[in-house]
Amino acid sequence: MATGTGHRVEDLALELFEIVTQICLSTLRGRRRARDLKEVEFLTLSLLQANGTMIVGDIQRVLGILPAQMSRIIRALENRERPLIECRINPRDKRKIDVGLTAHGEKTLLDYQGARVGRIVERLQNLSDDDQEDLIRVLTKLHGLLERTPA
Repeated sequence: MATGTGHRVEDLALELFEIVTQICLSTLRGRRRARDLKEVEFLTLSLLQANGTMIVGDIQRVLGILPAQMSRIIRALENRERPLIECRINPRDKRKIDVGLTAHGEKTLLDYQGARVGRIVERLQNLSDDDQEDLIRVLTKLHGLLERTPA
């Protein structure tokens, strides 16, 4: 049986989920072009940026996708005119593939983030200074909670 606080936390979680969904939808800009990143490609590049070189299977597990899906993502990022990632056989275990960002992959990731952040800025600048400070305080706490929670 859920307590009043349990319902409140569920309501907060639902509200946060809806806000994240709205942010994602509102930062999309028109039709996606062939060279634009898909969301899962962005997440893959973000993981590589945060962790450096990773084994394909580890990326797949963090993203929670099937091996065939991961293979398609790797191919899509590697087979561009200017590859966003590079793959190498792992020197310690020849059955595994190491994946790392290329310089162009890093630039593409930063451009993608910059465009999305810019569109979020357009929406947040309508908040008062006090509301911005409150949002920063709450987001800082939430970020700390998410860092401590295992994926």
